[in-house]
Amino acid sequence: MHIFLQGPRNIGKSTVIRKTLAILTSQKPLAIGGFFTWNCGEAGKAVYLQSAKNGGEGEVYRIASQDKEKGGLLCDIEVFERDGVRLLIESKDADLVIMDELGFLESDASNFRQAVLDLIAGDIPVYGVLRLGDVPWHAEIKRNPRIALYDVNEENRDALPKKLADALNSCFIEPS
Repeated sequence: MHIFLQGPRNIGKSTVIRKTLAILTSQKPLAIGGFFTWNCGEAGKAVYLQSAKNGGEGEVYRIASQDKEKGGLLCDIEVFERDGVRLLIESKDADLVIMDELGFLESDASNFRQAVLDLIAGDIPVYGVLRLGDVPWHAEIKRNPRIALYDVNEENRDALPKKLADALNSCFIEPS
């Protein structure tokens, strides 16, 4: 089973993931793979990709920065293709893979997108965020029958970490 969250900006999707991880790792040690993304300073000035190993204390890569001339974010596709793919490939031995968040910046990063789809096709549970809106490459993720998609809103965001930790915990039960 794989779980993805979606919802409006700043509703708390990444907070739900971090709280869920805190619950899960307090119950048993887990090898975490994948990545987190985050903005530095004011939203839109720079976006970073960070390894999810050790609770997100791993290496950090700038994936986009503000392009004043074009008035938007200028994405460094090479970071996705080199470092993002490596972080996902290194997740093959993880108990849980974090993908927080998948959005439009990686639309042209075909190797990265394929690494995401390969992990979703596998047996390691994936827990991630899909950017809300029309991101064409997300269609393949959303139509996968192994994906449980949750909308995060003000009414459910406090209860979701426990609910999702319980759902993910069922993936870690060793066969007898």
